[in-house]
Amino acid sequence: MSQRFVASFALLACLGLASSAHAESGRYNLHLDLGVAMPIAGELAPTEDDFALGFAGWGGFDFQLAAPFALEGIVGGGFVNAPYPNHPSRERTPYFNVAVGARLRFMDNQEGYLNEEGGDFLGNFWVSAHLGYALFDGHQFSVDAGFGYEMSIAAPVQLGFFVRASLMPGGDVDGVDAMLVAGLSGSIELGPRVAAVDSDGDGLPNERELQAYGTDPFRADTDGDGLNDGVEVNGPTDPLRPDSDDDGLTDGQEDANANGRRDGSETDPTLADTDAGGVPDGYEVEHGTDPNLAADDDQDRDGVLNPADQCPDTAEGTEVDARGCAVIRARMVLPGIEFGFDSAEILPASERTLNIALQILRDNPDARVEVGGHTDNVGNANYNRRLSQQRADSVRDWLVAHGIDRNRMRTRGYGAAQPVAPNDTDEGRARNRRIEFKQVD
Repeated sequence: MSQRFVASFALLACLGLASSAHAESGRYNLHLDLGVAMPIAGELAPTEDDFALGFAGWGGFDFQLAAPFALEGIVGGGFVNAPYPNHPSRERTPYFNVAVGARLRFMDNQEGYLNEEGGDFLGNFWVSAHLGYALFDGHQFSVDAGFGYEMSIAAPVQLGFFVRASLMPGGDVDGVDAMLVAGLSGSIELGPRVAAVDSDGDGLPNERELQAYGTDPFRADTDGDGLNDGVEVNGPTDPLRPDSDDDGLTDGQEDANANGRRDGSETDPTLADTDAGGVPDGYEVEHGTDPNLAADDDQDRDGVLNPADQCPDTAEGTEVDARGCAVIRARMVLPGIEFGFDSAEILPASERTLNIALQILRDNPDARVEVGGHTDNVGNANYNRRLSQQRADSVRDWLVAHGIDRNRMRTRGYGAAQPVAPNDTDEGRARNRRIEFKQVD
């Protein structure tokens, strides 16, 4: 009987190799299991002095109703190399079995056989159970269960191993016989291909989620980032990391239309800083700037990027430190403050410099300054001193009107007493007409 099984199996394998089937398990499949048999219960069970061994094999056919479930029928036979006590004239105890049941395939690989392009040796792990008839100790009822793993060696053949245990109650001797068989198994896919099981509907077969991607086959969005696992596996993002580029935005926030590519105003989920301006996309979205526009990564254009800028909205032209805050020095000229002729009235052209002065005092709240007024040497010295005092007072009053505490400032008019350039040229006299900040205790 076993020789006929082997010959039939080999013939069908040759026929299968000539087909165009590529599935690793088909709607219809043939099986052959051959192994070493050992009785483990009943009259031939092992004793301290002896144990019996033999051979058993089964041929099988299964029909997959819906993966991973298949209906299966098996026919088998063999022998145990010991006579059964109620048949002492026999040197061996024969075994015959026919049964029907079910087979379940887990992680049924869909990548193709080892000899196919893109294929591998991975096959499927299976379990089976059957009810039927056995001839061992006479006519007996049989119940068996087995498991195994088959590797996809060459289309359409799979080879692997199996273990099967059979219980056989009844027979000529009271009690239950049991036999354990372990050995090699083989299957032939007859086709047609069985669709992959996709329990969560994410477009990825369960077995690939488990074996290749590490994603959850029962959860369409494993990392909870708003993108389907199938979209991420087939796109640029990582299905196991909700924020693939670590920019503070989930992949689903960046790929808003969930199509696996960057479109329109979407940010790039593989680049932490889409506009390459130096600020991560997540920070820009949180703080209302455009992650696709590099220019607003330093909104006040002071040379310090927004995340590091402790003094945002710095007036244009202000010298800042690493914090983005205005620098205050022991003594500094405020160039560009202009007054009406022979007057303490501040002209509109002074606005830019006054805003810088305001920024300096805002960014350095502990600083106290003297606002010093200076003139050139044209005119009466006493008059120039009074005019410079009035101009210093005007600057102070402007700063007070814009929120600076009056007590942080004192004023002094120096007239022409402290020139910074010769007064014999128009240029020199223009430089000497100035307002200065000087830090005081």
